[in-house]
Amino acid sequence: MKKAVWDCDSEKSPGPDGVSFGFIKDFWEDLKADFIQFLSEFHKNGKLVKGINNSFIALIPKKDNPAKLNDFRPISLVGCTYKVLSK
Repeated sequence: MKKAVWDCDSEKSPGPDGVSFGFIKDFWEDLKADFIQFLSEFHKNGKLVKGINNSFIALIPKKDNPAKLNDFRPISLVGCTYKVLSK
């Protein structure tokens, strides 16, 4: 689990939960038990906490002065906890 966290870029913007991997790494000793509990509960029950997999879709322009939807590239911004679970 710690490897999954440390493999993620600390400099990326936070997701919908407002938490960045830089924050998690800085406070790992305080947050570690919560991550372990979250992952254990998921593997035991097979259920996610409501909202944990929420995401934002951001449209990134492919070129200057985009005019059509095809001129954008969508990216999905998901929270750190869900990213760790998916790894």
